[in-house]
Amino acid sequence: MLIEQTERGPERMELSGPDRALVYTLAVDTGLRANEIRTLTPTSLDLEATPPIVTVSAAYSKHRRDDALPLRHDLISELRPHLDRFAPGQTVFRLPDKPAKMLRADLAAARDAWNRTETDAERRRWEESEFLAYRDDTGRVADFHSLRHTFITNLARGGVYRKLAQALARHSTITLTMDRYSHTVIGDRADAL
Repeated sequence: MLIEQTERGPERMELSGPDRALVYTLAVDTGLRANEIRTLTPTSLDLEATPPIVTVSAAYSKHRRDDALPLRHDLISELRPHLDRFAPGQTVFRLPDKPAKMLRADLAAARDAWNRTETDAERRRWEESEFLAYRDDTGRVADFHSLRHTFITNLARGGVYRKLAQALARHSTITLTMDRYSHTVIGDRADAL
């Protein structure tokens, strides 16, 4: 819902709605950090490779090594026209210094769009819900890095082998991947039973 609403949204922080939606999709589909996304050029994304990949240069990778990550095939059709707008050495995503501010505004817009309710009961449910809220009841915030948490949590929920999830997350230890970045909710535990 965040991505759909953002795609239809106005320009924010010098990025169009569709460009911001593509950045969020890329972050959720790859686990790339904001600083890594900022450095991508058209040559960083090899859409013709099998599988298609995005490479973060060692100069910008947290672990100071070239990191190549596979891209989902459905993302390629979104990336291709975006990349065509840029010369080989240009960066393709101009993220602001504080991408959390951008995300917070897009979350608020998506939450407002979700709150198109007809009844008082629905309105109360919306007000009590944490869905699309920037901050939850425990104080956790949905900053840009939370998109990376979503990526890793989705891997865990999808049943991806833990060592493979660690490699995709580019973490040094499995403990960091599973304990810090993978989140479950009571519904996940009930489904597991």
